[in-house]
Formats: sequence, structure tokens, C-alpha cells
Amino acid sequence: MALAWALALGSGVAHPARAQGVQAADQALGAGDACAKDLEAMPGFLMENDAGARGLLPQRGEQVMAAALLKARGEAAQIADDKACLALLNTYLKLWRKGHLWVSSSPGAEAQAASAGSGTTTATAGAAPEPAPATRQPTLRLLTSRTLVIHLPSFSPQHRAALEALLRKQRTALLSHPNWIIDVRDNDGGADSSYAPLLPWLLAEQPVSVGVEWLSTPANQRAHEQICARYAPGDAACVLFAQSVLAALRAVPAGSWARVQADRFVYERSVVPEKRRPQKVAVLMDRDCGSSCEQFLLTVRQGLGVKLLGRPSFGALDYSNMRPFTLPSGRRDLWYATSRSLRLPQLPVDAHGVLPDILLPELHGPDDAGAELQAVQRWLEGGSLQRRPGTGGGSP
Repeated sequence: MALAWALALGSGVAHPARAQGVQAADQALGAGDACAKDLEAMPGFLMENDAGARGLLPQRGEQVMAAALLKARGEAAQIADDKACLALLNTYLKLWRKGHLWVSSSPGAEAQAASAGSGTTTATAGAAPEPAPATRQPTLRLLTSRTLVIHLPSFSPQHRAALEALLRKQRTALLSHPNWIIDVRDNDGGADSSYAPLLPWLLAEQPVSVGVEWLSTPANQRAHEQICARYAPGDAACVLFAQSVLAALRAVPAGSWARVQADRFVYERSVVPEKRRPQKVAVLMDRDCGSSCEQFLLTVRQGLGVKLLGRPSFGALDYSNMRPFTLPSGRRDLWYATSRSLRLPQLPVDAHGVLPDILLPELHGPDDAGAELQAVQRWLEGGSLQRRPGTGGGSP
């Protein structure tokens, strides 16, 4: 019933061969017409291929979703450029799910636009990735003789090597400071593997992980076949992972769910704990922490000496493993989720985020982040968690 609703209101999913055939012609469409074609393709595609769409539709209500699509149709017809179309499509998608669902410019379309506009070329998916911005690199700062803070603004795969180097360089400080603050309040997510070097310091006990299941459809299988060549060329680990997922998807009928690991719960120690670990660890969190940052929270809170402090995280983890689908215009990619967590329905994250062990007041002014950091330092050393005004000194 729900799928029929989406196919009736949107154009559904074009056959891949036909879609490739019309994209060249669609490149010549005006911005409004191209935007409208992409909008029409999204509801049906999501209902068939996105791991969370069918389950979320009853929560939103079919009438609400139909009204939103009709409104977006009217606005798409008035679109003047591709930038405005991106904003429109992403606003529409937020009604489906606030995170792990978006539209971006296709790498090829960006290159064509740059070439046409300036006579220069733009790097595409096959090019080497740009260096990670220095402002998002992990840092360590000594606060007192007993307490240090590790700031992790990103879990982008590009930052893993920097974290490994930081832990090696600062090993003496790590061993001599019993109190740690790990600040992920502004972390923008990335990959779970990026924070792996930190886990031996935080998890002495055997952690418990919960797996995912994958939605098997022809489009999802094609997406897994192409993802490594398109976005991680030459990455053997990516190829191995994609092959394991593809084998599971091909073993079940289309429209079914597949598991790479048969067991829902996994009990295994994947890291060897450090012999000397911090006695107390406070993880500072906020609503900007989403996706892999939230998985970090779920993992490290299993450490007996770890507490989560701050405010609930963003809430974008239940549906993940994003893959791109090129929309009919050829100008944009729809990024959607191909897996859902087996934590559901008992432990959802998307609805309210990961909740802190200790809820702290909201940050309002530019000095509040620093004042909060100082309050947590005092608390770890036996003092009060109450934030003192005028003591922040800005962001840590």
C-alpha cells in the first residue's frame, strides 16, 4: 500500500539502462525541469531501496507526505538554478528522515559546470582526496597535572593517522594523567575505524556490539558494486567489505533483509587493552555529534570508568551505510541508507539521540564551551560540575 502511494505520487524508479540513456538529454534541461524530474524519482526509489523509508512512512502519515510532495512540486517548477534545487530537495527529504538522507551534486556534474564556467577542471571521485583540514585534526592539551583533554572534531578516515600519531607522541602524558576528557561536542562523524586507536585506552572489558541487516534490492546491489571504485579507488579493505555485503545480498530474494554476521549480538574483544589506562574518563557530547560519533558514544560508554556528559546527540545512526543513486537529471546524487541497526526496536537512536549519563545545561554564549570544559575538569578532580560564568575563555 505504502509503495503504491509513492509510485503514484512520484515517478518511481527508472530502469537503469533507460536512466543512463536519458541523462545526457536531461543535462540540457532547464534548472526547474531537471529539478522536477529528480523530485519525482525520489519517493518511489526510497520506498523500494532505502532501509528506513517503509518503516518511517506510517509514523509521518501518508497524507502529510503527499502534501509535502505536492508543495515541493510547485516550488520545483520555479527553481532558477541547481543550487536552489539542492536546497529544495534536501528540505523535502528532511520530512522523511533528519539524517543519513540527502542530495548532493554529482561529481561529474560539478566538473562539467566548473569547466563550462571557468575553463578549468574540478577534481572528481577518482582523484586523490584532499588533505584533511588542520582545524579538524585531533588535539591533546594538558589542563592540570592530573587531567588532560583530547579534542576530536571529526572521525573522517583522513584523521585516523593523525590520531595514531598523537597517541604515540603523547604516550608519556597519557600514562601520567589519570583523568581524561574526550571532547566530541562538535564532531561531524565519519568512519568507525577512525577512532579505533583510542579504544585500547578506554575499554578494558569485553564490549558487546549489535550488528546491522542490509536491504537487498537490484539498485542496492549495484550501489555496493560501484561504491569502492567511485569513492575509495584502490582501497582493498573497502573492496573486501563490499564483497561480503554483496554475497549476503545475493543470497536472499529481492526485498528481503540479509546479514553479513548471523548473530545479532557480537561478544568479542577486538583490541588488546592498554595495561595502564585512565582512571576516570568524561566524554563531552552535544547535538552536533552524529553518525559515527554516536557509534563512538555507544561503544565507549561500555567502559566501566567512562561517563557521558552534555546533551543528547543528533540522532542519525539507526539507518546507515550510505550509498549514492544518480537521479534522472544526471546532475545530482541521492544518498540513502542501505542498512538498519539490529538495535531496533529496543534501542533507537534517531528519535532522541544517544542520551548522556549526566545532562548538562545548554551552551548559550561563546565562552560557555570553555566554561563547561573547566567544570568537568573540576568534577574529575573532586569539585563541582556547576559552570562558573566568566571562566570559559572560548572554545577548548
